[in-house]
Amino acid sequence: MSDAKERQELAVASAIASVQGNPLESAGAEVSATEFRNALSRAVTPVTILATDGPNGRAGVTCSAVCSVCDAPPTVLACVNRKSFANGVIRANGVLTVNWLSADQRELSDFFAGVGGLSMPERFSKSQWGTLTSGAPYCKEAMMTLDCHVVDAIEVGTHSLIFARVMATIQADGRLPLAYYRRAYATAHPATS
Repeated sequence: MSDAKERQELAVASAIASVQGNPLESAGAEVSATEFRNALSRAVTPVTILATDGPNGRAGVTCSAVCSVCDAPPTVLACVNRKSFANGVIRANGVLTVNWLSADQRELSDFFAGVGGLSMPERFSKSQWGTLTSGAPYCKEAMMTLDCHVVDAIEVGTHSLIFARVMATIQADGRLPLAYYRRAYATAHPATS
């Protein structure tokens, strides 16, 4: 194992142990859940829909906790509440798409977040969906989609950290991203010098 990989694995293990209440190093006082949520509400996060289909059914969920892990191999991380119906279905199917929504898809985000109490088939009927190589559905109006296979999942607190290997990408031109900022939808424009 390379030194860089060993350091990376140690850093991840340390971070997970710290979150799980077993810090490898002593830490300061913890902040409350409310203070933590208030602080993170100031971070701009992408709005995505994670979608899956397979032997265990079709499901999707709005997710703003998605990030890249590495590009060799291309891997992303999605944090999904363990109480979410989609969590178990994604993990059981072993495939998912990560659909980065466009600025005009706020309503779709709400539907997959559970607003309106729509069933899964009703949620999927609110947009045009296709199927990718993995068998997972992708939103045809999304700004970008990653087609993925689940490679690992770790339970941390209330969430599953789902690691997924990216097998293919679809990108649309001319669309602005949907983001979440200060508990409201937002979008982004390139900064000018």
